[in-house]
Amino acid sequence: MLIRRIEGATRNLGAPPNWDGDISKCDVLPILDVTTDQGPFMVSSWEPTPAELAALNAGASLKLWIAGTAHPVVALTVATIEPGRP
Repeated sequence: MLIRRIEGATRNLGAPPNWDGDISKCDVLPILDVTTDQGPFMVSSWEPTPAELAALNAGASLKLWIAGTAHPVVALTVATIEPGRP
């Protein structure tokens, strides 16, 4: 996936303080802070590479990877941002 600049970005997130850059690169992630009925969310924008898009069109699914052992609230969408909704 390619990081896209989200319209109206409010912050740029960098690597976490304990990130080991020797193992894996961590790019800057532009985010939009959004307040919803369910609380605050950080929204980022991504674009599949041509190979990923071909895989999705062939039936592959998106995989969400979460670091750690506790699952935070997340949402994957293909839509515009609507006030009050993730």
